[in-house]
Amino acid sequence: MNRRSIWLAVVILALAGCAVGPDFKRPDTQQVQWHAALPHGGKVENLLRWWEQWDDPSLTQLIEQAERRNPTLDMAVAKLAEARANAGVSDAASYPSVVADISISRSKTVMLEQTQGSFRFDAGWELDLFGRVRRGQEAAHAHVQAVAAGWHEARISLAAEVAGAYVELRACEAGVALAEKELASRHLTLDLTGLKRGAGFVSDSDWARIRAASEETSAALAARRGDCARQLNRLVALTGLDYGNLQALLQTRHGQLPVPKQIALDEVAARALSQRPDVFGAEFEWAAASADIGVAKADLLPGLNLLGSIGVSRLVTGGLTSNASTWSFGPAMKIPVFDGGGYSGRVKAAEARYGYAQANYRKTVRAAVQEIEDALVRLDVANKRTGQNRDALEQYRTMLQAGNARRDAGMANQFGVEEAQRTAWLAEDNLLGSQRDSAMAWIALYKALGGGWRNDIAEEKQR
Repeated sequence: MNRRSIWLAVVILALAGCAVGPDFKRPDTQQVQWHAALPHGGKVENLLRWWEQWDDPSLTQLIEQAERRNPTLDMAVAKLAEARANAGVSDAASYPSVVADISISRSKTVMLEQTQGSFRFDAGWELDLFGRVRRGQEAAHAHVQAVAAGWHEARISLAAEVAGAYVELRACEAGVALAEKELASRHLTLDLTGLKRGAGFVSDSDWARIRAASEETSAALAARRGDCARQLNRLVALTGLDYGNLQALLQTRHGQLPVPKQIALDEVAARALSQRPDVFGAEFEWAAASADIGVAKADLLPGLNLLGSIGVSRLVTGGLTSNASTWSFGPAMKIPVFDGGGYSGRVKAAEARYGYAQANYRKTVRAAVQEIEDALVRLDVANKRTGQNRDALEQYRTMLQAGNARRDAGMANQFGVEEAQRTAWLAEDNLLGSQRDSAMAWIALYKALGGGWRNDIAEEKQR
């Protein structure tokens, strides 16, 4: 190899180490001072086994079933497979391409018959002088990470939606049981009032008022049963189970709200933001946009390809055979000269996409902070209400016991006892509502904190 060839090789290798465009730097995790009260003081383990802590096998089975048969997840998986395939295409650009060309033809004229065949290898390799290929690979692999984060976000959202529907259904079932008790009490009061009315001790207006209260309770019971049916329909759509199988699965623990024994949360600190798949995905879409700038800028610069070909051919004419071999090798350089601003326009477009991705990342982080704050406030309020409603129920039960004692002593009638019983049931319904809200707040916090998803675990599952 002469000195000129050596210097050419050195220059090519030096250029191959260059990559135009910005190098993406991961943003620092935003430090957040939470204003809302933190459950358990914010101390905790993690959310990875979140649903098992609810100690409700039916809920766990429904979430697992939904993950197996939900079309939204199937769509996310298909998008992830496409992104990985595109990343493979980008990786392939780093290697030489070789194509085999085989041809054979036969022709005949009046005087002559001829057969011709050839076999040739054509090879080409783009030298990545300014990092166009590498930047393309960076963009493709960053997009894979972003799409994978979207898949995890879909899983978290699906689990939260199934759990929410399940909690609503169980609360509805418990509410129906209370409404049925209240309706039975209303009917008893109506029957007793009818006897007194027959004896002339109750006015028509009082009779009408008691009948109206009974009808209102019947209407409320019908509405609650309709809510239960809608939540059941929702679970059918989410899990893909038919009504028979779903009702069989739900037969146990009828009307029992799932209550976590001890929710262990990952430390609710700044790193909660980086655990969220949407924040993680927005970051990698930003990284992909950064790499796209390098691809666009590299297109403005010369490109160098090494091309080579080797082949053999045979020609048979009228019984005479001739063979030939060919080869060629050499560089081919492409130098942009003028395209009316097309290349520079693509650079500007890439830079605009970068600005959009950067702004979208900031927007996603802000929305994440608000969602976590809202979930913490919601949980704190629901827990306080649950405690207050529990205290109120205890007082109403004490009042009911006193009413029963007064009735048994002949100092009160059944009307007063029934009224006190319905008041206690109303307090129990209020407690049920706050317990439902507390469970829904835990689910909202699970979703807001990223469902315990962590990138290292996500990457391990994707291998």
